[in-house]
Amino acid sequence: MYKGSLVRIRHQSINDMGKLAEFMCSPRYLETHGYDEPKFAYKEGLEKKFKERMEKHDHNELHMVIETLDSKVIGIIGINGNFWKNGLTWVYSYIGDDEYLDGGYYEEALALLLEFLFVEGNARKVIINTQSNDPHGLAACKANGFNTEVVFKEDVLCHGKYIDTYDMTVFKDEYMKTYKK
Repeated sequence: MYKGSLVRIRHQSINDMGKLAEFMCSPRYLETHGYDEPKFAYKEGLEKKFKERMEKHDHNELHMVIETLDSKVIGIIGINGNFWKNGLTWVYSYIGDDEYLDGGYYEEALALLLEFLFVEGNARKVIINTQSNDPHGLAACKANGFNTEVVFKEDVLCHGKYIDTYDMTVFKDEYMKTYKK
C-alpha cells in the first residue's frame, strides 16, 4: 500500500468488486474508455475475474483501488502490461467518484503508482492511454510529467463523433529529477 496526503492505493480485494462495477457502468466511464469494448460490468462478473487473476498470479498485471484516507474507494489504478526486458510498463487509472475528480486526488494516486513503479518496480518508461474527452485524466497525467507520444486521430466513436486518443509516456530519469519529492 502506498499512502499520500489525500489518498492511498492498495491491492483490490473481492469486497471492492461491487463498487468497481458501479464505476464501470457510469456514463462517464463508458464515454472516456471507448477503446474498451462496450460492456456493462456486474459485481459477479468482476468477482469471477478477480478469482481467476488470483489463481493465475500474472506478474505483468497489478490491479489496485484508489481510496481516501478514511477508506472510501474512489477509483481504480494499476498495471495492465509489462515488458520487463525493456523496462516498459502500461498503466491505467480512473476516478469513479465524481466528488473526487478535482482537488488533487487523481494526480496524487498516479504519483503514488509512479513512485512504486520507478523506485520499487524498476520501470524505465511508463505508458498510459487517454482520450481527448477525459480532461481530468489528461490533467492528472500532465501533472505527473506524462507527455503525448502518439496521437491516434479520430480513434474512438463517442456520441456520434470520432475523438482522438493518446499514448502518453513518462521516463524514470525525468520523473525522478523533476517530480519526485
